[in-house]
Amino acid sequence: MALARGKSRAKKERQAIYFDLICGIVSSTIAISAMIFVAVVKAIKSLKWYIVGMTFWVGYLIFSFLMITFGIYTYYQEKHWEERKSKHKLRAPIV
Repeated sequence: MALARGKSRAKKERQAIYFDLICGIVSSTIAISAMIFVAVVKAIKSLKWYIVGMTFWVGYLIFSFLMITFGIYTYYQEKHWEERKSKHKLRAPIV
């Protein structure tokens, strides 16, 4: 039963990693297409609203890159978990 519980946990961790990656890719695609739409298709009528819109979409793009980076980082941590083990010997406390 313990083995099944471990497999279930590993499967849930993989699903979380894939969710981060997929959300990041979808968000970056939306942000890039919205920036192109705002910059090319829409005529710049007010510089203030153009700057506000582009600032929002650039922030959204940065957020999506952070999601992708977090997904890759957790994937790397999952693959190299042996390197994180503590190498310290445990000693009894001095009383």
